[in-house]
Amino acid sequence: MLYVEKRDGSMQSFDKNKISTAVIKAFNAVDGICTEEALIEAGKIAQNIYDLNENLSVEQIQDKVEEALMDVRKDVARAYITYRNERTKEREKKSNIRKIIKEKLAASNVQNQNANIDEASFGGRIGEADNAIMKELALDEYMSKRHADNHRNNIVYIHDLDRYVVGMHNCMSVPFDMLFEKGFALKGNSKNDIRPPQTVSTAFQLVAVIFQIQSLEEFGK
Repeated sequence: MLYVEKRDGSMQSFDKNKISTAVIKAFNAVDGICTEEALIEAGKIAQNIYDLNENLSVEQIQDKVEEALMDVRKDVARAYITYRNERTKEREKKSNIRKIIKEKLAASNVQNQNANIDEASFGGRIGEADNAIMKELALDEYMSKRHADNHRNNIVYIHDLDRYVVGMHNCMSVPFDMLFEKGFALKGNSKNDIRPPQTVSTAFQLVAVIFQIQSLEEFGK
């Protein structure tokens, strides 16, 4: 038995009738009526794709329908392509990420999860919308399915998920106790070793230096 992979990843039995129905609709959009040509060509195209004897995705099937229609009637092929694009746009409008972005831009569900950001402000809304896209990209394309599923199912929480796509994290825990006890060296220049502080005043000066270095490393020099 042949199967078709749907857009959500599930598998469904191959149904030639769905292909022929879509082709007939494309012909009808151009001719205005259901012609004998439409019925014949729809049957041929559906059968030819089925005879490939392959499990195909929805997108692959639609690509093959387009190619076949281009050989039969280019005006019908254009109608099919236009309908396909419109359906894609409608699906995207209903996608979860679109809903989240609209919510963030409208500030309709302000949570102010970061005390430094007012999600209702102009910058806050833009930033939250950007973060939503980055998080979705990280989960879908930059990490394993296992880790992405664990995050989505609240088994683990990946901090700074929106920064995962660039391989860095925006928040870091600085081990001040270790740095104050052993000192440290500035990156790339061993001549600028920082010795352990001997006074409280020097320690606070080093805190400022460490925060400055961290900021430069995170956001660019």
